[in-house]
Amino acid sequence: MSYLQEHQYLIIGGTTKAATTSLFNYLAVHPKICAATRKETRFFIDNNCLFPSPEIDWSQGLEKYNTFFKSQLDSEHIRLEASPDYLYSLGTPQRIKTSLPNTKVIFILREPISRLISWYRYAKQRAFIPKEMTFEEYVEKQFEQENSNLEEQSSIEPTEFIPQTHLFSKLKQGCYSNYLQPYLEIFGHDNVHIGFYEELCLSPRSVSKKICDFAGIDSAFYDEYKFEIFNQTKTMKNPKLHGAYERFRTNIRGYTYNLPIHVFLRQIRRQFDTLYYGLNTVSTDETVKIPAAIQKKLEKYYYQEKIILADLLARPIPW
Repeated sequence: MSYLQEHQYLIIGGTTKAATTSLFNYLAVHPKICAATRKETRFFIDNNCLFPSPEIDWSQGLEKYNTFFKSQLDSEHIRLEASPDYLYSLGTPQRIKTSLPNTKVIFILREPISRLISWYRYAKQRAFIPKEMTFEEYVEKQFEQENSNLEEQSSIEPTEFIPQTHLFSKLKQGCYSNYLQPYLEIFGHDNVHIGFYEELCLSPRSVSKKICDFAGIDSAFYDEYKFEIFNQTKTMKNPKLHGAYERFRTNIRGYTYNLPIHVFLRQIRRQFDTLYYGLNTVSTDETVKIPAAIQKKLEKYYYQEKIILADLLARPIPW
């Protein structure tokens, strides 16, 4: 075992659109945690996933992974990263376990229909889908994509774990039990913490303290901590401009994440973001109207999943 494998790691592996950025920032300030210089390293993600790591991945070895963390820290510090798409990446659980045996994994789950709405708004924000596309059209596109996948994969055993990574496969990603099972089998229930977005929004202090207990660090740090909300989805005046801005930010982080200038640029970016979002954000009603027929269709789709998930976790689901 290499010296890098001897370190303890805490990885937030999902789900997307479930306040993982806020949770990462809450945990990153704990004195016993050393956070990655970039929240989403995406280091262990499958190469065929949507948005794989553009410049560094697992094939380059742990020495490359180490560049995401401060070079000088003692073994008592827990290294933290958050790549929410890890949940949907087929090869990631075993890849992490083999590479970093002293790892505990966190998942924050969100009520599936609410998460799908958030993805719809995010896709519009980033200009991934047409601005005029309604939620009903977006959902129907999801069902079309899933039916197409089922037809194409008719020769695959029904029990085989099949990742859904396409933009219009977010419907299936709300069936969390399919994706959690490999992590629970590979890491064991004691090394997997599963929380809920709704609880994190309601009481971030309670959730953060529970994670401290899970990680084996002092939870009293959060007794007086002031919790903020990070990375909220907004309605943009110009989605294409915002998409370009996000790509620019990602590229800059890719070049500077392990350089001293990274901290300075992050401070400037936070100040600029205030101005930018003030100019490119629309003040409007954020409510997405869901036709009754679509609501019923989604509820029917996720009904069995909620039962399966409650059984898998051996506790009630707060939805």
